[in-house]
Amino acid sequence: MRVQIHLRGEKLTNLARGKYLGRRSSPYCTIISKSDNTNTNSNVVLGRTEVIHANTFPHFTQSVIIEYDEEVAWTHLKITIRDCRALRSIIGGGGQRRRRSRDDGEEEQQRIGRKPFFGLGGIHNNTDDNNDNSNYCSDNDPIMGEVDVEVGELLKSDNGKEQKFELSTGGTLFVFITESVQGTDRGVLDCQIRGLDVKNIESGLLGLGAVDPYFVISKKENDTKKGTTCYYDVYRSEHVHDIINPFWKPFQIDLERLCNNDVHKQLKITVWDQQDRGEDRWLGEKDTTVAEMMRHVAKRGNADRESALRVEARSEKGDKIDLRALLVILKADVISANRKMMANEGSVVICSGRFDTVGVMIENDESSR
Repeated sequence: MRVQIHLRGEKLTNLARGKYLGRRSSPYCTIISKSDNTNTNSNVVLGRTEVIHANTFPHFTQSVIIEYDEEVAWTHLKITIRDCRALRSIIGGGGQRRRRSRDDGEEEQQRIGRKPFFGLGGIHNNTDDNNDNSNYCSDNDPIMGEVDVEVGELLKSDNGKEQKFELSTGGTLFVFITESVQGTDRGVLDCQIRGLDVKNIESGLLGLGAVDPYFVISKKENDTKKGTTCYYDVYRSEHVHDIINPFWKPFQIDLERLCNNDVHKQLKITVWDQQDRGEDRWLGEKDTTVAEMMRHVAKRGNADRESALRVEARSEKGDKIDLRALLVILKADVISANRKMMANEGSVVICSGRFDTVGVMIENDESSR
């Protein structure tokens, strides 16, 4: 059985140089399979998360997928959180901050200001299995915390799929393990999203500023043992400076990581305003699925408001809904995994269309590229 491991942290100890000047650690996690053999060389690195820049409340988008043998009674993992020192020297200060506040009280303004440019959105994004953090990560990076996890115990635990581990160095690591394949829809989503009319809550100097928007895609997970529902981040875009109509870069993500191979699995797209100081500001969100995104691909150009997904925010009383942005799906193609071998012959089959309730594609439009 393939299982998928999601990680998030809270109140991690800040080990950053210059922390008294407001700098924060840039954490990442390494997962190692520990052998019962005393020979340390038998330990194997199973995967790493992305590095999240300047954040002690990280929600890692890069899950780690492993093969779990239910007949083996002992599957021991060691999860180490480190502070990446190389990334800060490359990209400098600023970055994604803790995302808690929801500031929706300011008036929307027209976009005025500097020419927009791309930022990291606070992270070095690694949602592709082929990406490698090794250029940034080092065994010499200081350790922010370590935990030992036994996969079988976590899957069978009466406390639910997500377990909370208090770190001896300070802070908490949450580990969520679930069955990785829950559907029959295999492939890679090739997608690009454009924002329209993002609500400007950034006044800036003399009222000339604009928001620095980015979006996060999360997937819904139900913990039946706890009776709770959580969302786990699976993709985070770059942020674009001073603009209310951003073009975000295209991205590809495997359906297993995105939606556990189920294009009808509930997802959520959240739009944030990136802040260099303080907390990133929540703008609004949209519940969706991969199937819905494919149905809403723009038909009338890159400003197709009619097909766009509506990002909304509900008032605290729940009696008002405020439109915060439109998300134009410029592209949402699934590259069929079972036909990827055709790429070796210079052709990759792209499937666009919608799926029926059992995950079989209908209204299929195939083209070779």
